[in-house]
Amino acid sequence: MPHPFVWVPGGGARHASEDRVPPPSVEFPEGTVVSTLCGAEVSAEVDEVSWLWRTCRECDERTREIVGLEPLSEIERRVGRLDRDQ
Repeated sequence: MPHPFVWVPGGGARHASEDRVPPPSVEFPEGTVVSTLCGAEVSAEVDEVSWLWRTCRECDERTREIVGLEPLSEIERRVGRLDRDQ
């Protein structure tokens, strides 16, 4: 079953969005303005490098909540905080 969100690189990070990707695409076309789960609006960037950008922490937390996964803060509490920005 597909998730109600998609990942989209934009604004220097990989964000998640509940906006609908225009058919028949599987990703937002370059330059499409997308609303994200963290509340930002970003312009989609489509290239190989942008998919390697850091993941937006707020979007990551929201997607975990949506699919019923353990929050990152709980994992960090158990195993120790990892510096994700380095």
